[in-house]
Amino acid sequence: MTLPSSSRPSKRAKTACRYVLKTLLLFSVSEAFTYGPHLQLNPIGPRLNLVIGPNGTGKSSLVCAICIGLGGEPQLLGRATMIGDYVKRGEESGRTKISLRGNSFDEAVVITRKINTRNKSDWLLNERPVPKKDILDVVQGFNIQLNNLTQFLPQDRVCEFAKLTPIQLLKAVGDPELSSQHKSIHVIKHLFSQTINSLESSLAQNKASNREIEEDGQRMRQRNELLLKAESLRKKLPWLKYDDKKAAFQTAKEAENEAKNKLRDAERNQAHILQPLEVLKRKRLVAEQAANKLKSASAECMVNMQEIANKEPDLCEKVRSKLQQIEEVHKREAARQIQIQKAKEDIATAEAELASLPP
Repeated sequence: MTLPSSSRPSKRAKTACRYVLKTLLLFSVSEAFTYGPHLQLNPIGPRLNLVIGPNGTGKSSLVCAICIGLGGEPQLLGRATMIGDYVKRGEESGRTKISLRGNSFDEAVVITRKINTRNKSDWLLNERPVPKKDILDVVQGFNIQLNNLTQFLPQDRVCEFAKLTPIQLLKAVGDPELSSQHKSIHVIKHLFSQTINSLESSLAQNKASNREIEEDGQRMRQRNELLLKAESLRKKLPWLKYDDKKAAFQTAKEAENEAKNKLRDAERNQAHILQPLEVLKRKRLVAEQAANKLKSASAECMVNMQEIANKEPDLCEKVRSKLQQIEEVHKREAARQIQIQKAKEDIATAEAELASLPP
């Protein structure tokens, strides 16, 4: 049986070029479903998207034939689950042939499926035998989604369509890649959140590390200042000792000069004062002895200064050791203050808990 396509072929020739790419151009069925020996359907126009007719005229059979012819599984139709059940009763085999507009206006893709009662199928693509996978790739390339109820709705699955949630409908209506893209966005968002948390954690650790480094730097600066002060004191110590010895030497030298002056006065008066000569000689001897003692003391001072200079490294080491001991004492005192503060806080907490207890 062949359905009339149009009463004016010339008009069909004019509208043929207006068919949207990847749309149905020609459909035919032989010895399958409920139709006679042969059925061919040519859509009236490029915008035909429905088939109407009285009950029992084969509308659902037409839909089933399109599904089966495009590689759909029988389970999608909600009817028979075996492909052999769609062969017309009394026949051994059947055939569907679907012609689709290709990727250009002058290209047509013809998909032929031969089925038999033994549930076997043979596939032809543009009259060439091909495996089913090639047919499914072509159908997928045309974005034909037979398992999508919003795109292909068999009569027996209307109830199933009515049970779809808004979210399921949104996923079904949208681009097939939207779901995977949405999942990718969630994965990227999760990774981005993890990265932000990791960076925030690293930032907090770096800030804590910087605070510790600043505290260490402050302590190091204080230590260097103390070391410089100790070094300055170490350098000043010999000079202070030298100043003391110099003052003593100056005093002795002044005493010596005074004695020499007295001696000169005595010598000038020697001619006039003969009688107390012995006394003056004894005084002179005493003065000379005192001067000798002062010289000896001066020499001893120089020796002591040399010994002090030799002991300088030991003294510096002792000063450094004392400074370290002072620093340790400060650290222990700070730790003790922290312990005291914590003990005070624990006592305050305990007193607050005791005060909150009912009488």
